[in-house]
Amino acid sequence: MAIRLMLSATLRRYIPGYNGETGYEVSIEQASTVRDLCRQLRVPENEVKLIMIEGVAGDWDSILSGNERVALFPPIGGG
Repeated sequence: MAIRLMLSATLRRYIPGYNGETGYEVSIEQASTVRDLCRQLRVPENEVKLIMIEGVAGDWDSILSGNERVALFPPIGGG
């Protein structure tokens, strides 16, 4: 099954050639979690602060059913 992964800011460096406008389509196994997805793509968990699935907050154990849009955001600092 496939999902559309959207990465923000510094997380984009983990997908060579990542397109910020269209995101990245990735195939995952049935009943994969967000944690499984990040491990598959080698995106370190400690660099992800916010997980959104179809515009709703998710977590590492959220189960993906396919055709979702998953967005990952790093922690953001400011001054």
